[in-house]
Amino acid sequence: MAGPGGAWQQNPPLNQEAGLLKFLLPLLILPQLALAQAFDLSTLPADFSFVSIEPGARITMRFRGKEGAAYLFEETIRQSDGTTKTVLVRVNNASQTIYWSYDGQERFFTPHDCGPSRGSCAYVWNDEQGSTDMKSETILVGDIWFSDTFYKSGDNWVFWSRDCTTYDEFGFWIDFVREYADGDTRYGYRERAGENRIDELWQICDPPDFIS
Repeated sequence: MAGPGGAWQQNPPLNQEAGLLKFLLPLLILPQLALAQAFDLSTLPADFSFVSIEPGARITMRFRGKEGAAYLFEETIRQSDGTTKTVLVRVNNASQTIYWSYDGQERFFTPHDCGPSRGSCAYVWNDEQGSTDMKSETILVGDIWFSDTFYKSGDNWVFWSRDCTTYDEFGFWIDFVREYADGDTRYGYRERAGENRIDELWQICDPPDFIS
């Protein structure tokens, strides 16, 4: 699972043009790791949970059990103003999201989203506005998953977002940064002893502009 979703997940816009050179060149020049880790939730502990910190929020992710072949998680977002949001998330055995719901909103990903997936990955984002074809291109830079995501607008693939993420052994984010095509950014880090890797992730994920 690439990062918190639900209430804080931007929807792909219907129409947008973006300058791609800044975002596409790093995929060509960054060193890649030879093999990717395969994630498997079959040994996930029944009491699995963790806390992630984002600016203005503390997010707790808890495993709530299996529903058929899916794994159900509860994502509780406690914001600095005291409000709380709860998102229900279903993922497959490889930790890829297939569904989330929040406050009456639902998102279905067919067959699943692309985080984490290495190489080329395609899926369909389904919500109350309809369906959007999505795809991602992901490489490994050391142990960092470097991913560009695109949505289809007409006959064109349009850049949507870039993620740089580190994962635990079950495919859940430890530290992540995300940059959207409209300039919006997000980042979060696992609550733990020691330093997080946010600065390192930004250096890889947000290189200097190649064009003015």
